[in-house]
Amino acid sequence: MRRRSRASSTRRPRPNPQKTPDPSDTSTTMAQEKWKFPLLKHIFMGMAREIPPKDGGKDTKSKKPVTLDNTFYSVSFYPYSSPEDDPVFAVCGGLETIVYRFHPEKGAEVIQYFVDDSPTEVLCTSCWTKDLETGDPILCVGGNAGTIKVLNVREGKLTQTLIGHGDEVMDLEISPTDPNILASASADSSIRIWSLDPKHRQQPLASVLAGEGHRETVLTLAFHASGRYLLSGGMDHIVNLWTLPELPVESTGTDSPIQVIYPHFSSSIVHSNYIDCLAFHGDLILSKAAKEHKIILWQIQNFSSSAPPLPQSRAPTTHEWRETRSAYGGTYDRLLQFHAPDTEPFFLHFGLLSEPGRHPMLAVGGTTGRVCMWDLRRIENVSTAGSGDGIGEGNSRPTSSKSKKEDGINDPFAVIKPHLTQDIPKGKTVREVGFSKNGECMVAVGDFGLVALFQKQSPK
Repeated sequence: MRRRSRASSTRRPRPNPQKTPDPSDTSTTMAQEKWKFPLLKHIFMGMAREIPPKDGGKDTKSKKPVTLDNTFYSVSFYPYSSPEDDPVFAVCGGLETIVYRFHPEKGAEVIQYFVDDSPTEVLCTSCWTKDLETGDPILCVGGNAGTIKVLNVREGKLTQTLIGHGDEVMDLEISPTDPNILASASADSSIRIWSLDPKHRQQPLASVLAGEGHRETVLTLAFHASGRYLLSGGMDHIVNLWTLPELPVESTGTDSPIQVIYPHFSSSIVHSNYIDCLAFHGDLILSKAAKEHKIILWQIQNFSSSAPPLPQSRAPTTHEWRETRSAYGGTYDRLLQFHAPDTEPFFLHFGLLSEPGRHPMLAVGGTTGRVCMWDLRRIENVSTAGSGDGIGEGNSRPTSSKSKKEDGINDPFAVIKPHLTQDIPKGKTVREVGFSKNGECMVAVGDFGLVALFQKQSPK
């Protein structure tokens, strides 16, 4: 992994590991906030830069910058910044990983740039964590090489390579409760849990989730806010809920990682195609599959994160074949469906803003460059999860009967049309949408180096 620096005057990310942002630290309460959707403000189609011949440059004699037309598959925001800091986000695709700092007036500035050493690498996923000793921002990236690169963004260098998957790495997620716990999904049909703690550097693999979970490529992962549950979805049309061991344990850092064979919930009938995006919203689940043109909100019957996690011995086995197996009793409830047009290909990821104290929002892009957005607070009291929380965390105004009728949210098989759509000029495919933790910024990335910045409108 090679680094290319920008101007020396460029500021670095300013994470403060000792100060966790207070989600309730807002100028107005949610009930008083005059909220608006973020609107498109800036578009970047790739980043002009000088590329040496070995990196694919064609115009080295005139030294003109060459713009690569990589597809950016992933956007991820640094989640540990203080509220007063400008949001920092990373995009990756092809050989490139680019780190930007958002600026409300200027758009964004590049603060770090990495080029992968492998000429055949196609990066498709990234996630942030931090060094708990130094506070340095750490970015993990993966792709078709099957390895995970751990990058120190402040120092601009590769610090570790995680090797173990037998095929492409499709998704990476950091535990919301422990920045040292990393989950990875692969085309080898397994999920691996890694420890990034320096004392486990020689043997970082902590657990393997494989055996009777997935039969084909695992495309997507999502942690529950408690850190004890992990969702997975894949090309086998299966969505699983795994109960994770409380890591680290005595065997962490040894050559005996914990083997988890069975998930506590598994279903092949929530979706009918490749499941490429999942997210928890409280105890509710949002999921999307290729060719369905919708995002589904659903819940596992009788599942509640407030109850103690079930032991592994309670996980249902595959000895008796069922389309849905659950350790919690029952199956699942389909609650709502959001109409997501032009999302037929797989590997198009929605974005969810679900931070406590923030206005909840959902967004997804498609093949025409259109971004569809939904205000989840508007429909928050339609249903309740096992924990008693509504779709918008149950702390805001109820939905009127008129709104329910207009949105079609009394019928779990009706589809809710987008509350707002915005078209990105030139119609490039949007591969992923992401939100800053404070909800002020949204970024969409996609084909031909697309990076589109959306800014939340200030209350009037």
